[in-house]
Amino acid sequence: MLSGLNIAFLNIILCSFFSFISAPLVKRIGEKFNIIDVPNSRKVHKHPIVRIGGLSIFTTFFLYFFISKNLFDSNIFYSDSKINLSAILVGAFLYFLIGIHDDIFKSSPLLRLFLQFLIAFIVANFGINFGTLDFSVPFLGNINFKLPQNFNYIVTSFWIVGTTNSINWLDGIDALAAGYSSILSFGLCLLMLLQGNIIGIIYFSILFGSILGFLIRNFKPAFYIMGDCGSNFLGFCFSASALVFLKDSSSNSINIFYLLILFSLPIGDMLLVILSRFVKGKNIFLPDKSHLHHRLINLNFGYSKIIFFLYSYSFLSIIFGVYSLINS
Repeated sequence: MLSGLNIAFLNIILCSFFSFISAPLVKRIGEKFNIIDVPNSRKVHKHPIVRIGGLSIFTTFFLYFFISKNLFDSNIFYSDSKINLSAILVGAFLYFLIGIHDDIFKSSPLLRLFLQFLIAFIVANFGINFGTLDFSVPFLGNINFKLPQNFNYIVTSFWIVGTTNSINWLDGIDALAAGYSSILSFGLCLLMLLQGNIIGIIYFSILFGSILGFLIRNFKPAFYIMGDCGSNFLGFCFSASALVFLKDSSSNSINIFYLLILFSLPIGDMLLVILSRFVKGKNIFLPDKSHLHHRLINLNFGYSKIIFFLYSYSFLSIIFGVYSLINS
């Protein structure tokens, strides 16, 4: 039996390789079926580009995950987390379908939101939910608040849908959403290693490797972009798995502050955009140039400086979040 560290290392290397080499095939598929992102006044890239690069991440993750059952002790996958893990995989697959439908046919925003909420609510019924919220309040100390069942499912749905779309909104310049996602998956894999959670190690190392192989080709000038299929898939994978792997099993609780720290970049960007659009009287669902990366561009930050700044923030916030979870 391989150790957790060896499993993580093997998964990251192999998944990075498979995700990287699948890029030319994915690009040919996008070009053949004209699944192309065309530049406009709001977008940063200047030339048409294939917009289903997330297919590399999705395909590598699912194929390797099921192959890994034959590589490792299959009993690992038959634990108390099996049902929750199955719900995550099914939900991630369905969110990918929503995303790739939008990449190809440009779905109605309301239809997308309805389907996202529906899937999230169903997944919440299968155990992917908050349970009990754990947070600290000045002068009152630590508070545990058990959510009523139906309200719990609603709050969980908003968390999954909101976080998923925040990562989608973050995907505005080359390698930003993928870079943040790779740092987050690396941090969560490290947390699983320190906690000795083998299923978590396998899950996040496969996810990290799948993203890393894509990320190498996603820096400016990008070979292809993630598209909604990739951002929807990753958003669900992270938001749902956080409710499983970061939950305190003894109290069935999650510290909401630690979650917000880990996801502070995409959530903060989303809140900034919504507030800006609301103040200006704009429809919050219509795209504009009020995202954080747009603001940095307006301040004459070059691409390299924007990536360095936002990667640095992501790394520090995620390491702090992981450190807080270890010592909680």
